[in-house]
Amino acid sequence: MFRSAVDSDTAAAGNEIAIPGTQVPMRVVARQGALDDLAAILDSAGRFARPALLTDDVPKTFAGGDVLDSVRRALPAGVTTRQLVVHTADHGVTLDEATVESAVAQAAGADLVLGVGSGTVCDLAKQLGATLDVPVILVQTAASVNGYSDSLSVLVRSGAKRTVPSTWPHTLVIDHDILAGAPDRLTRAGVGDAIAAWCAPADWYLACATGLDPAAYRSDAVDAVLSAADRLGAVDPETPSGLAALAETLTLGGLAIGVTGTTATLSGTEHLVSHLLDMAAMARGTEHDLHGAQVGVASVVSAALWEVSLDELDLGAMDPDASGTPADLEPAVLSSWSVVDESGQVGQECLAAVHRKSATWEEHRSCGALRRVWSEWARHEAALRSLVRTPEEIAAVLHRWGAPTRFRDLAPAVDEDRVRWVLRTLPLMRDRFTLTDVLYFTGRWDDTVIDRVLERAAAAGGGL
Repeated sequence: MFRSAVDSDTAAAGNEIAIPGTQVPMRVVARQGALDDLAAILDSAGRFARPALLTDDVPKTFAGGDVLDSVRRALPAGVTTRQLVVHTADHGVTLDEATVESAVAQAAGADLVLGVGSGTVCDLAKQLGATLDVPVILVQTAASVNGYSDSLSVLVRSGAKRTVPSTWPHTLVIDHDILAGAPDRLTRAGVGDAIAAWCAPADWYLACATGLDPAAYRSDAVDAVLSAADRLGAVDPETPSGLAALAETLTLGGLAIGVTGTTATLSGTEHLVSHLLDMAAMARGTEHDLHGAQVGVASVVSAALWEVSLDELDLGAMDPDASGTPADLEPAVLSSWSVVDESGQVGQECLAAVHRKSATWEEHRSCGALRRVWSEWARHEAALRSLVRTPEEIAAVLHRWGAPTRFRDLAPAVDEDRVRWVLRTLPLMRDRFTLTDVLYFTGRWDDTVIDRVLERAAAAGGGL
């Protein structure tokens, strides 16, 4: 059984988060005062003399003082520590080609990477560890995303967000006192990323069932995160156990992603919405909100999309033999992306990915694989319904934690034109399959459906 070895109460008291019965080559130390163990953790990583300390230029303080000062004190005496600082812009650190290449050059010769920061810093630390082939130890400074505890990193390639293999951390240190000292907006973003567990697995199930994702669906991995998310939804956000439940849900989410080898396990339509918002902002040099904040808002919309698709569009009545790649696929992709990037660079990158996706769809349609799935639709629909909560349930958890539920609540607010561009462009960005791709290839993804989804999300307290 894929589950945490601790519940939220014992997590608050201080045990390791472990996964019995699975091979995860990392250790997670999660408790109040966990940073006190850092010296022993560093010692367990082996002999090293040239550690690279990676962080950003955002101050990090907690009840115990300055986080970086505490980390430096834990380093063995006599080692030569090289500090790498990635500088934040208006929209945070962007892990594009230039940023990664610069960090690799600065870290050359290091025999250990010690990352101290939130999600983007830790993604870069894992990428450095993979490139240099050295151990990585992460000190997580916010409960903001689930990407700390997996073996993947989200990078920007040719202006498009892409998930790439990196490396497992040797140890992930989650000090609840440090998390409590993080800005509230980071914690609220973490709730948004965590609550995606109530809709994202349905996208992955559908992709696996149709064979459009080559991975085998892992119900054990998903069930573990769903159980943790249930505790998150029930706990009091103002208590230490609330923060512990959030950290555990996010950590189990990352472990599930690492074990399955794909972020698709917990990254569906709602994450794609966030990536599109990021990419549009990066292309125009404007700000965007935190990843998890955007994911939470989009999760309400994703749940509404599933409800509309299953209850009103009669998804099970789809005839896969009558589906196919739209004749105007290439101009549709390029014209959609020209709205935010006149250079055409992002459009070309996305077009290559969408062509791969289209070819996979055609292959599975022509060999009868899609027809076989729809011939057993009742069984698949039951599984899908079990994986999606109502938009109201998702919005209620976000509201209780003070997280945004509507696009206009994001900072900066996202206007209706941008939201509609994002929704229209969902099938036109990457090669991963979600529900919107099925609707697109069957000619159902249009403004009428988008209007209905936004209407349903608004009735639940989300949407525009």
